Amino acid sequence: MQNKIFTIMVLGISTSLALFIGGTVPLLGTSIAAILIGAIIRHTPIYKILDSTIVGFVSSYLLKAGIVLLGFTLSLRILNEVGIGILAILASVIVVSILSSYLFNKGLKVNNEMGLLIGIGTSICGGSAIVASAPIIEAEDEDIAVSITTMFIYSMLALLILPALGKISAFTDQMYGILSGAAVNDTASVVATAFDWSHEAGGIATVVKLVRTLFIVPVTICVIYYKYYKQRRESLNKAEKMSISWDKLKSIVPIFVVFFVMAVIFASIVPIPESITRLISTSSKLLMTVALVTIGFGVHIQQIKKAGIKPILLGAGTWASVLAISLVLIKVLYG
Repeated sequence: MQNKIFTIMVLGISTSLALFIGGTVPLLGTSIAAILIGAIIRHTPIYKILDSTIVGFVSSYLLKAGIVLLGFTLSLRILNEVGIGILAILASVIVVSILSSYLFNKGLKVNNEMGLLIGIGTSICGGSAIVASAPIIEAEDEDIAVSITTMFIYSMLALLILPALGKISAFTDQMYGILSGAAVNDTASVVATAFDWSHEAGGIATVVKLVRTLFIVPVTICVIYYKYYKQRRESLNKAEKMSISWDKLKSIVPIFVVFFVMAVIFASIVPIPESITRLISTSSKLLMTVALVTIGFGVHIQQIKKAGIKPILLGAGTWASVLAISLVLIKVLYG
């Protein structure tokens, strides 16, 4: 009983600290702070005292609950605020990002789960997309941690690189806002990069980023199909016929994804008061933060050393591809 109380206290303090750091240093972000705090605890005597049952419950169920709540903050109605050109750019960015991560990974040979998470994180919105996809493909904790850390590196680089690219390309406020919203991972970095250029660019970037976040839904569905395809191929390799039963369907399509999609549809049909949306958003962030602390518990320094520089190189190639396609399409459609 004492271990359980102690574990709850550690999780509460760690989550509060991560939220404080994320609020004080927005560019570092709550996700990175939570994982770092968890990883530090992993290397202290505190980790051995923690109750594994509570840690396992938090890392699994609270993470998924946070993702479902995130769905209530996403409304398809925001699509009315952007044109077909921006949707085409965002769709292209997602396809190019995931395809690039797959192709670059053929040479780098990062494990498939981490490679896919880096591609998804780069294409959509970094941490949120990664934590939404990770349970579906059953990614390890270190895969999640390394992927989110990689997103952080290139979110920081965006603050330095994008203004230079915008000036070289002679972008207008509108064009630079679209570039920031389409090619920068973390929301805080999108806001910082765009508003530093101009207020108009910042407003456009914020809307583009919100629309980009909506793509979590179709990408999540595609990840489920990828999981099904992978299982079917393994079944055929074993000369077994893969039948689709209800139990098999439930194992391929996680129930939290169904609830997440239903939440997005509900938020798109039923107008939710802004005060309620803020409360849901705060609750979602809280649940995902405490879950990311427990994911940090699963990260050992030896695992990070083993991963080496390959994930960073994979992130570089993937993000460079996203920047390239964004620049080209913005020039063609808005230049």
